[in-house]
Amino acid sequence: MRTLGTVCFVNLFEKGTKSAYKDVFDRLEQINDEFSFAKEKSDLYRVNNFAFNKEVVVCDDVFTVISMALKISEMTEGAFDITVEPLVSLWRVNTPTPHVATQAELDERLPLVDYKNVVLNPEKKSVRFLKKGMQLDLGGIAKGFAADEIVKICKTHNIRRAVIDLGGNVYVYGSKEKSQLWNVGIKNPEYPDSVPLLKLAVPEISVVTSGMYERYFESGEKRYHHILSPKTGYPIENELYSVSVLSTNSMLADSLTTAFFVLGTEKALEVLPQVKKEFGLDLSAIFIKKNHQIVYSENFPYPCDVIYEDW
Repeated sequence: MRTLGTVCFVNLFEKGTKSAYKDVFDRLEQINDEFSFAKEKSDLYRVNNFAFNKEVVVCDDVFTVISMALKISEMTEGAFDITVEPLVSLWRVNTPTPHVATQAELDERLPLVDYKNVVLNPEKKSVRFLKKGMQLDLGGIAKGFAADEIVKICKTHNIRRAVIDLGGNVYVYGSKEKSQLWNVGIKNPEYPDSVPLLKLAVPEISVVTSGMYERYFESGEKRYHHILSPKTGYPIENELYSVSVLSTNSMLADSLTTAFFVLGTEKALEVLPQVKKEFGLDLSAIFIKKNHQIVYSENFPYPCDVIYEDW
């Protein structure tokens, strides 16, 4: 199924009835309709087009996601910032018409990027912008929310095990047959279509990866990827190829992969324990660096094999 801007794959083992699959894909379509950037009736469209002039009341789903996004923004000092849409629409990465932004263009749009200018009203479930021209991009968190919602459906239907893959946002649910652990691969950033670089053995958990190799375009001899700095407006250039975050909360993991990529390995490893404490959840991370070093968060709990021989 293609929705949420990607191909979504869901396999409900054993008790995957027609009713269960219908509930899953109906829920995905509902979330897509709520978070659509282009559909005029979607909550995100209404927020992006009218929230400067007035408070825009949104559904529980959209309010939940924006609330989580702003919390992660605060905890990561703006490394994750859903107000980057003016930059995203400028670069147009992963579109037929990508564009290398000029400094003048960035200077014009950067003042619109600041999560602190998004005001939420929990009582009304409303969103308001403090600056005209602001817009939200929820692409770095909405798929994680959707994965968590599918897990809820699995529980409702008493599904014993399932694999949920929403465009690289993977959630393995329940226990693998004849084993307590699932095998999940993490791509080789230099050869993403080839053999995975890492093989993880994990229990029920979400594994989310963000990397510079996922969405990009080339102009001249330079590659421009989709993970933009909210401070400079340019694609992040640091020591990292990719970041993977593992958590039973896929929405949290989804947002943290972007935040940690922006922060870089050292700063991300400082922030991770604070996030764990705040949410009371186990969190682990893997950083794949351009110098072929693989860095694991402290006390990384899952067996992990490097399966690409030349790494």
